[in-house]
Amino acid sequence: MPLELPPTFAFSQSSLQSFANCPRRFWLAYVEQLSWPAIEVAPYAEHERMLKLGAQFHRLVERAEAGLPADRLTDGLDHPLDEWFENYVHHRPADLPTEFVEVERALSVPFATATGQYRLEARYDLLAVGGEGAQRQAVILDWKTNQRVTRRSVLQQRLQTVVYPFVLVEASVGLPWGPVTPEQVEMRYWFAAAPTAAVIFRYSSDLHAANRARLFPLLEEILSGERQADFPKVPDTDENRRRFCGYCVYRSRCDRGIGAGDLEEIADAEFLDVDLESALEFRLEEVEELAF
Repeated sequence: MPLELPPTFAFSQSSLQSFANCPRRFWLAYVEQLSWPAIEVAPYAEHERMLKLGAQFHRLVERAEAGLPADRLTDGLDHPLDEWFENYVHHRPADLPTEFVEVERALSVPFATATGQYRLEARYDLLAVGGEGAQRQAVILDWKTNQRVTRRSVLQQRLQTVVYPFVLVEASVGLPWGPVTPEQVEMRYWFAAAPTAAVIFRYSSDLHAANRARLFPLLEEILSGERQADFPKVPDTDENRRRFCGYCVYRSRCDRGIGAGDLEEIADAEFLDVDLESALEFRLEEVEELAF
């Protein structure tokens, strides 16, 4: 019996990261769609404030990229939002392609398994594409409003760094700018806390092949599960409790403690890229589906 997922479900870096970190978390969040009244990070009020400011920052950037004058967007901004946006205004990467610039773009590509047809999706903060032929360049820019810069080694392991360039290359044949090769793609994490020191990952055909070899067995492994027992909890070690369980809303349900993770350590936490509400509220009609 195939795994029963919601009819509008699309695999994303968030859901795949959940499974990679703790299969039980994937089951609870995406199969059972279980709400659980626990906080992810302490102090909660400050974490909630920072999340709201981060969302506001993305909306401000979206308006600025649409052409609204920056001075009309800066009145009455709370701190540190005012500083983040000032950093964006003065340190938005100057070398981005300008021919095609798209903000908050969602793309998906299909993949077939023994149990049916599914989709892999990515939602991009900013895509910038330009140039012709061999000179074409496609830059994925992801805005981060963490209080400090996440280590490159942590970013390199995250499935966002795998999924985003993979989906872009596979989907590009059906996009306005036409197909891009892996060598023409790079992904940049831009941190408001360090606006002149983006973390850059350049893509390649070898990486694309390696990412395909990593993603599809992972998807098949998820879809081969039929019941909760097929989605075990991450092993109960002190390190896993610190990296995973402490930032998971299901920790008390799983008898992994009741205290929330420390806000000061949020940059290197593994679950904090998993935006559960956004993942569960993602709607099929928001995604442009393109064939491989």
